[in-house]
Amino acid sequence: MSMSAEERRWINKARSLPCVLCGALGVDQQTPTTVHHIREGQGMAQRSSHWLIAALCADCHQGAMGFHGDRTLLRVAKVEELDLLAMTIERIEKDGKS
Repeated sequence: MSMSAEERRWINKARSLPCVLCGALGVDQQTPTTVHHIREGQGMAQRSSHWLIAALCADCHQGAMGFHGDRTLLRVAKVEELDLLAMTIERIEKDGKS
């Protein structure tokens, strides 16, 4: 899937944020922020639109207890994938108004 200039800007905004899951857990982020493409409603090996992303640090994204691990951090924070998307959108909107 090719990426438009607008999608690239959106992704860069998300990457500039602190990790929304670390924020929900109240812990200091230890690794750089990456983006996670929301998988809700997607089939195997499919990726959602570049607009549907969550700002997650590498540990919360691909770490052993992160989203692509055993998801312990999501259970501890009592959030699901769509909550991460909502938190990312809220933060981008909030930062854009300051």
